Amino acid sequence: MRTNMKTLLTPAAWLLAALAPAAAPQAAPPAPLKVLATVPAYAALAREVGGPLVEVTTLCRPGQDIHAVTATPSLVERLRDADLLLYTGLDAEGWLDPMLRASGNLALLPGGPRAIAMSDGVPLRDVPHQVDRSQGDVHAQGNPHVWTDPLALRTMAAHVKDALAAERPDQAAGIAARHAAFHRELTEALVGWLTRYKGLQGQRVVVHHRSWSYLLGRFGLVEAEALEPKPRVAPTASHLDAVVQAMRRDGVQVVLREPWQSPDAAEHVARETGARVLELSTHPEPFEDGADLLAHVERTLAALAQALGVDVPAGP
Repeated sequence: MRTNMKTLLTPAAWLLAALAPAAAPQAAPPAPLKVLATVPAYAALAREVGGPLVEVTTLCRPGQDIHAVTATPSLVERLRDADLLLYTGLDAEGWLDPMLRASGNLALLPGGPRAIAMSDGVPLRDVPHQVDRSQGDVHAQGNPHVWTDPLALRTMAAHVKDALAAERPDQAAGIAARHAAFHRELTEALVGWLTRYKGLQGQRVVVHHRSWSYLLGRFGLVEAEALEPKPRVAPTASHLDAVVQAMRRDGVQVVLREPWQSPDAAEHVARETGARVLELSTHPEPFEDGADLLAHVERTLAALAQALGVDVPAGP
């Protein structure tokens, strides 16, 4: 026989139960911050530090040149709705300002409070003593390819932490904890790389564009020549002949080329000198699902060591 629960309550208890306030509905979690990153490395940092708090869009794809991103309707739409922008500065993203103005999201214009210049605080390389049109597409403030230096990533991760905490102060503790964990992991990896890859010191390579200066300098490699006579100026026959002569003189056996660069010049000097062309991207992949920055650095260093014939002890 079933018993109605109401009959088991005294009149007073029944009255109290009826008057008890209903449980308050739980507040919905805040919408993720929409973060724009001009290069995949910055996007990876945003995911490392922001975790579930961020939704990240990368503007420059792994197969693209940072200097030559083309505006598309979908990118402009994402710019319109974004909360934060992580960009290099140093005149690297000349396409960014008109794209932002087309979106109408002027709060993200460089110099604004929601536009984070990731190069701030990074010691710069290749700062020219003189800037004029004869120097090609030279960057007056210095080489902008700062994300290739794993030590600089520590500075950039701190920029991301501060920007996210300013937007989500109630989540500052979690942001700080994720940042601290990444900082420790990166520092341990950097110590290991500098130890295991010390055989790279003094090794000479030729580059197509001077986009590897920070990584090469960090690990003691020598950028012997560049296939571009001036930044973003197409190689001439006479310049390539001079590069070939220098490579033969110095015994340079590796030419670095990025995927978006024409292979013709690199293959020409390789044929003339017997050198090897090594295609490497400065951008980690996969860029949309969360690139592993540390794995990208490890792969890059391992590829350089193999191409140069440098023996490397096994990692931990």
